[in-house]
Amino acid sequence: MEKEKALIVDDDPIVRDILADILSSICGFRIDTATNGLEALENLRNKKYDIIFTDLNMPKLGGMDFLKESIKSHPSIPVVMITGISTVDTAVAAMKEGASDFIIKPFQIDKVVTIAERIIGERKLLSKRNADTDQEASIKRINAELFKKLQEINILQSLSLELDGIYNNKDIYEKISDMATRLLSVKHAFFGILDGGCLNIVQSTEFQKKEIKINGSLYENVIKRKSCSIILYDGSEPYNGFCSNKEILFIPFTLKDEVFAILGLYDKPDQTAFTDDEIAIIQTFAKKASLRIENNALYEVFYNNLINTLKSLVISIEARDSYTKQHSERVAIYSLQIAEVMGLPDEDRDAIRFGGYLHDIGKIGVRDIVLLKPDRLSQEEEAEIRLHPVKGDEIVKPIRFFPKERDLIRYHHERFDGSGYPDGLAGDSIPLYVRILSVADAYDAMTSSRPYRPAKEHEVAIQELIKNSGIQFDPEAVNAFLQTPIGKGIRNED
Repeated sequence: MEKEKALIVDDDPIVRDILADILSSICGFRIDTATNGLEALENLRNKKYDIIFTDLNMPKLGGMDFLKESIKSHPSIPVVMITGISTVDTAVAAMKEGASDFIIKPFQIDKVVTIAERIIGERKLLSKRNADTDQEASIKRINAELFKKLQEINILQSLSLELDGIYNNKDIYEKISDMATRLLSVKHAFFGILDGGCLNIVQSTEFQKKEIKINGSLYENVIKRKSCSIILYDGSEPYNGFCSNKEILFIPFTLKDEVFAILGLYDKPDQTAFTDDEIAIIQTFAKKASLRIENNALYEVFYNNLINTLKSLVISIEARDSYTKQHSERVAIYSLQIAEVMGLPDEDRDAIRFGGYLHDIGKIGVRDIVLLKPDRLSQEEEAEIRLHPVKGDEIVKPIRFFPKERDLIRYHHERFDGSGYPDGLAGDSIPLYVRILSVADAYDAMTSSRPYRPAKEHEVAIQELIKNSGIQFDPEAVNAFLQTPIGKGIRNED
């Protein structure tokens, strides 16, 4: 019998060689290759193929356009798209255009073999003309499978976007099980983190959270194999939490080739076994989630190091000027109290917590002779010190994930009536969290000693805030400040 023939279309010679080696050595295909869509169309005009594998991003004619052209001219030849995890949405579009399946880079050999064998098997089945009823049933079955796969891909895309918006790993751990049940439509799932020889169940849809010892349990083999495992639990081994006669799919989560967590899925509504396609798509989800978890952890380390560096700059400013010692820290505390009264969202409070501490960081660029001058400033010196919000903004500008913190640094000397600096913003054009910090900053400035004047009493500072409410300050922010402990004169600076 003549071997099936495959066409591989990819501009990357390494990808072509790897895929050709898999399909020829394991599946027994005869292989032709093309470097772009135009070259592949020329091949289609001159030769017959049983299956096509094509990359999405290629010069001259990309994979999506090639897919459309090949379906027009050769609708019976199945096309498998080659994509990356970051372009799952493109893979979904390709499936809608008629692609039979997709493969995510880097390849898994068993995934490539499974897809190729399934598609070729289905093609052979359709080629048999034994009976119209059999052919119709086959078409219905294949359409049902394709529809199911498309649903899974759409859900995977949605979950990927959801994961990308979660920056706290604790939140991911508590949502993984629910996400997995949505992806594979199983009744139950659980997710646990490995710690000290135990699996700590973080979230489960069925049983209570608990700590399960790994040694001697079914989890031990899952960790050693570092790959998905299906186990029919009959109650003969320690498992801690399930009834017997359940087929359970275990998915290990790995970082740097080490298992750090395990996801378990069981109780499919139709009571069927987990298929290779279902296992492949949950593995894709696990890889995406593991990457998000790793990125969050790296981000946290980077973020903390960055904060410590920036705080060191603030400390160096305060070391130069004893009169402003701990000013930034107090302003952040007072601002958070106001934010609490006004019910600001957590995102704005987080910005205040950090941005409030950094709001005067631009003073690092002000000369000591100006910053420490014991007398009132000249016009030139006043102009220099008024540049500190701009200089502070320039310091943190390269850090693109601090947009609200930048607002606090740049705009904290803007006034509600528009007469402030550096940009002359007014009213609601000044973000609320900045208007809040402006009140806290002014209060602490008034109640702190300066080289050219003593500190004002609390009651005097409060009257100044009220007097300038609607002029320099947002009236709502002033009113909220009056309801805070510090606004009421209750000090607790320890």
